[in-house]
Amino acid sequence: MTGKYAVPLRRLYIRLLLAVSIPLILVSTTLLPMLHVHMETRIDSLHAEAKAVLKVGQEALTRDINESLNYALAIAEMPALRRYLDAQHASLLTEPHYSLSELAQLSNFLDTLISHYPRYTKLVLIDNQGYEVLRAPQSAETGPRVAANQHAKTDYFIEASKLLPRDLYISPPGHNLQYELFGDDVIPVVNVSTPIFSATGERQGVVLLSLNWNYLTTALYQSMRLDQRADAVLVDAQGRWLLNSATTLTLGAVNFGGSFASLAPRYWQAMQQRNEGNATVDNHLLRFQTEDIRTQSYRSLAGNIFSEHSHYPWKLGVVLPQPSWRTLLDEETIVLWFLLLTYAVAVAFGIFWAISGQRQRQLRQAAQRHAIEVSDLYENAPCGYHSLDKNGRVVKMNRTELNWLGYSADEVIDRIDYRELITPETRHQFDQAFENVLQHQKGSAECSLRTRSGGQRHVMIQASAYHRNERFVHSRATVFDLTERKQLEEKLRAQAMTDPLTGVFNRRYLQSQATIEMARARRHNQPIALITIDIDHFKHINDDYGHDAGDEVLKNFTRVVAELLRQEDLLCRVGGEEFAILLPNTTLTQATQVAERIRQTVALNAVNITEASLEKTLWLTASLGVTALLNNEKSLKAALKRADIGLYQAKEGGRNRVIVNSSL
Repeated sequence: MTGKYAVPLRRLYIRLLLAVSIPLILVSTTLLPMLHVHMETRIDSLHAEAKAVLKVGQEALTRDINESLNYALAIAEMPALRRYLDAQHASLLTEPHYSLSELAQLSNFLDTLISHYPRYTKLVLIDNQGYEVLRAPQSAETGPRVAANQHAKTDYFIEASKLLPRDLYISPPGHNLQYELFGDDVIPVVNVSTPIFSATGERQGVVLLSLNWNYLTTALYQSMRLDQRADAVLVDAQGRWLLNSATTLTLGAVNFGGSFASLAPRYWQAMQQRNEGNATVDNHLLRFQTEDIRTQSYRSLAGNIFSEHSHYPWKLGVVLPQPSWRTLLDEETIVLWFLLLTYAVAVAFGIFWAISGQRQRQLRQAAQRHAIEVSDLYENAPCGYHSLDKNGRVVKMNRTELNWLGYSADEVIDRIDYRELITPETRHQFDQAFENVLQHQKGSAECSLRTRSGGQRHVMIQASAYHRNERFVHSRATVFDLTERKQLEEKLRAQAMTDPLTGVFNRRYLQSQATIEMARARRHNQPIALITIDIDHFKHINDDYGHDAGDEVLKNFTRVVAELLRQEDLLCRVGGEEFAILLPNTTLTQATQVAERIRQTVALNAVNITEASLEKTLWLTASLGVTALLNNEKSLKAALKRADIGLYQAKEGGRNRVIVNSSL
């Protein structure tokens, strides 16, 4: 019996092993690239989200500060305040210039105005000698820097006394911290002061408004917390924290006026390097931009805004966690279940092939599960799906498209005509495509959808009609998001024109851009020059220290040369250790000076490399050829040849030199 069943059992075991292993390998090799693309999509979406959150924060900051400053200007120009200051020249307020009833009315009006406007904590009216003549509310305290209601030595009075009408002075937040008791809380305040002038242009005094900085920054913080994972960042030029938030999800405990530069040095270093941009720090995405309340965008109705220069500009940013494979699978449970289901179906099919009809029941169950997953796939497909009745009203829409638009299913299905979601500029294309569908034809249109938040999403809609008993039931449309495709096209175009090692442009880009620059030079009658560069003895570096060291030399060389060029100059890598520089609006003499400066700088910069755990220092030299492009030349070919001849002459002449070749 053992011999009779041994061979069949062995074959069955082999078939089962193949039935399990082969489908697993095939499915894995198919799905892993798809997951990788999905991860890249999540990262791109994170960048777009960070940009949107930062824009919302910037708009909120601009709006709130402008409203605060306009409010201060409006109070400074109140006729009642001017009349009251005029009356201070009289010996008594009871004289006909200003009655006690008028003073009471003005005081009550200002008390009511401040108490019903939480943006400010107090208003103080100061005469030209620095004495306080009116305060609202009367219970507000001035602070330890002011004695006997004398403000003459304060920064806000001194600076405001120098200003012209409609100019403002703002004390820098976080500097010389000032706090006030507001209700039951102690809050930070920022002083805003502006001069008051009479109708004849005579300086009458200064009005001081203490801005409730907690109120303003709380509104900013809440506007940027659209995503609960997001952390808002607002710091001044010295790295002081300007938000009143006590803790953040990413940075931990931080208080108003604290040293953000010390608490988060890597974030602060990234924000100091540029005025705006993105940075990845500690598995988090930081997007930031520069804000300066003294600029035109913050002046609104003000003339000029003054403050201490050392505390500006500010840095406004948002921090979001970077997606990882673990978080991706935790958040996208449907994707995880889809992967598990795919593996299960593949293995089940292999087992069915191995043991034939013994697994029919299991396969029917797998088919039922698959039907459920197909429904989930419809809802969470990477493209949108919807169906419209003959009047264009939405009767079905998957979750993907609903998320794009920012609506729930209850708000859209059987409630909205899809045409209302199309921007007016592209509505004609949609109407024509839907008319084709009603005429039993396929329709397609490239349109822009309006989202609930007011944004736009560029899509391609492909639709056909579903009929029952030769009668139109509804349309079936697939909606493709074209945004990622266009971004990918731009990315591939940039990669095709860039050297992957050094990051500078390649020969193809040099030739195409040279044609444009040469045409511009002929049109404006401007000179244009070309420099070719070859690193001396580069082959010995590769032979003696390896290609990794050679790559490090090329990257260091590129960095050194790029720092010596103008923004409009074009540095390209045209060969292994060969480079070319196109210099628009540059004479041959000027190009020779640039080449000599490059030669000297390269010779003075050493490159440190590591070989067998030992640090070595290499000193480089370069040979350069220089030529000028002629007006009658249509391409770069002849100029490259002339420059290369000069380069070869520099090599033959002992290297580390510049040779100019102006001959035809």
